Formats: sequence, C-alpha cells, structure tokens
Amino acid sequence: MSDAVLLTSGVVQSSGMFLTFLMYINELIYILEKYNIKVKLFADDVKMYLKIVNDVYMQQVQLAINALTNWAQEWQLGISVDKCCILNIGTEITAPRLSLNNCPLSVLTQIREL
Repeated sequence: MSDAVLLTSGVVQSSGMFLTFLMYINELIYILEKYNIKVKLFADDVKMYLKIVNDVYMQQVQLAINALTNWAQEWQLGISVDKCCILNIGTEITAPRLSLNNCPLSVLTQIREL
C-alpha cells in the first residue's frame, strides 16, 4: 500500500476517476478521425500519425493538432508541449512547420519509446 499524498491535479491510475478519464478521452479519437488521423492511446498519452504525401496532408495534421488543443482546453487539460514532437519515419526527411499552442514542435528522426 502506498502512503497517502495530496494531489494538486491529475488522476490516479486504476481509480474510478481514471476509468472516467478513459471514457471521455475516447472522444478524442473521433475528433481526430475527421482529419484522417490515426490515434493510439495509452493511459493519458496520445500518439497521432498520418502518412504525409503532400502539403495538404501537412495542413490536415496542423488542423488535427489545433483540434486536440481545443479539446484539451475545453476539458481543462494541460498538454506538455516539451514532451511533444514530430517523428519522421521513412526515407524522405521533411522539416514540417507544425506547432502546438503557438510553440513549434521539434522534428526528430528517432525517439526512445518506453
């Protein structure tokens, strides 16, 4: 048993509130699907991906990021911009100019996955 601690925000995993969080975060999948974005969720982590073949797809990704931001603001959830990035997968390296909350996202060619 863990000691009791005062939480200022967040949801304790495996609590009833965490299950409620999972129910409403699923709404995000449907919002992002409108932009043809594939979504993977694990607890409170969200991964969005889309095969980019031209600038129109890049605009779709930015619109999806904006929709994610609006959804998070509506539910009073913070997004850790410093934990967000763009991962290039493939032979062509692009440098998209995408932003989250008016902060440019860093472009990586590799990332450590936990």
